[in-house]
Amino acid sequence: MSNHHIAPSDNSGATRNLNNYVAKLVVAQALGLNTKPSPMENAQAEAAGTPPSQEAEPVLVSSTVAPAPESECESEEVSLPPCQYSGEAQLMAAILDWQRNLRKELEADNQATECPPAGSDSNHMAKLVVAQAVGLQPEPSPKEDEQAETASSLEAEPLLASSMAAPAPELEEAALPSASPPPHQLPAPTLPLPPGVKRGLPTHTSQDFRHLPRHVWLVRDVFHGGEIIILWGESQAGKTALLLDMVAAIASGSDWAGHPVTRTNVIYVALEGQIGVRTRVQALEHDRGVSHLEGIHYVFNPCNVASEADVNELALTALKHDAKFIVIDTLSASIAGMAEENSNSAMAGMIANVQRLTQMTGAAVLLVHHCGNDPKRGARGAYALHANPDVSIEVGRSGENRYWRLDKGRDGEPASGWFKIEGISFQPEHETEPLKSIVVRHVEDTAASAALPSPKTKAQERADEALKAITLHLRMAGIGVDGEQPPEEATHESISKVVAQAFKDKCDSGEEGYGSNHRAKNVREAIQSLINAGLLILHEGKVRLPH
Repeated sequence: MSNHHIAPSDNSGATRNLNNYVAKLVVAQALGLNTKPSPMENAQAEAAGTPPSQEAEPVLVSSTVAPAPESECESEEVSLPPCQYSGEAQLMAAILDWQRNLRKELEADNQATECPPAGSDSNHMAKLVVAQAVGLQPEPSPKEDEQAETASSLEAEPLLASSMAAPAPELEEAALPSASPPPHQLPAPTLPLPPGVKRGLPTHTSQDFRHLPRHVWLVRDVFHGGEIIILWGESQAGKTALLLDMVAAIASGSDWAGHPVTRTNVIYVALEGQIGVRTRVQALEHDRGVSHLEGIHYVFNPCNVASEADVNELALTALKHDAKFIVIDTLSASIAGMAEENSNSAMAGMIANVQRLTQMTGAAVLLVHHCGNDPKRGARGAYALHANPDVSIEVGRSGENRYWRLDKGRDGEPASGWFKIEGISFQPEHETEPLKSIVVRHVEDTAASAALPSPKTKAQERADEALKAITLHLRMAGIGVDGEQPPEEATHESISKVVAQAFKDKCDSGEEGYGSNHRAKNVREAIQSLINAGLLILHEGKVRLPH
């Protein structure tokens, strides 16, 4: 290997300019560029004994910098990269980029511990020449010190970049293009995974769906198997009677309210009015003409669906009887004293526990619940009781008729229907006297079903009750529509007392919305709404019915 030594003997400007010229050629060759020397550089090259040329041919670097070009052979020009600079500006931009890369390479070389690859002595000398040409002072690595010892006669002279000391005017005016990420590039992760995370979540593609469980209607267009259903309505709306009728249809596999069902066994958890439930079941069996409804298993022991232990026991019971439909009647009785139904967090936790029940059994779970003072606001309690269940069924009254409708459901068409409560009398074989109870009769009139009324608010119900009480009071007092009556019987004060007593009687019977907390206010509002509607006439402090 031949080494060309650049002697620093005389510190002549020609020698330094030659070194600058060679450094530029090294950078140009490393970047694949062809440079045209300026007239000043040609003159400097002649002073150094190198013939001038119009175009520099590629320089080969061995152990040190290559000598100046020896001939004027022209090399084919290489087209410049797009959006770059031309001439001296391009070269200076390339040198600055090369300087950055070189600094990184020199720092990496200083830390390298492995043996250098073949030809690394040439790279080392070339880096020294270029680094000094652009004003860097690299510190050789231990491996590079060994290479330098093998060529101890070589010593790179500090090169004074005269022609390259200042950037070209074009470069000062035109800033280098900023490095920006490619368009539409999504961000890379910026937070490492915590240590110890080794297991991910299982995933599926749509091709796997045919092998996974799918929805199967338990009652077509009403609810599926495995769902959580809340059936709610006001007191005396017929919720339990309607639900027992549904349970009998599911257990027997017969249609319910015109909707086909999937037959399955049922677990019915009866926590309110247990004696009345047993009588209604007997009435239902008598009405269907059977001695015993197969497939229905009743639970009368306490079962709290907010308790993990109770839900586990209920799941075991359902699995024992292969039941795919579980009824909790009622939710309020189930969670009494254990969870606050007005708390969203408590009710969300309860629904999550019921979700565990569906997962352990594959059963649909129906929760019977009451509505608040205003039926339009849905089920009583926290919003989670409406939002978290899969299906919500409202049961209500319109005069003597009753209805059910899907308040919230999945996939099916909105379903609804009318029904009536019919009293029956029957005598079981083991009873000594007849029993009385009620059964459900579904109304098949599709026109009536299509025109379900909007449920009345509790204020409207109170006004109806007030009108009944006032009408009865006036008739019993012999007060006609002409207003002929004893003056004390029809004053606004006396009428208010009559309505207040009627509301107390409703509260004592268990009706909601008639409590003592706001009774005086409710009485005033009910009477005033009747007067505003023209259903009562108030004249000179006296009340009478309209003509």
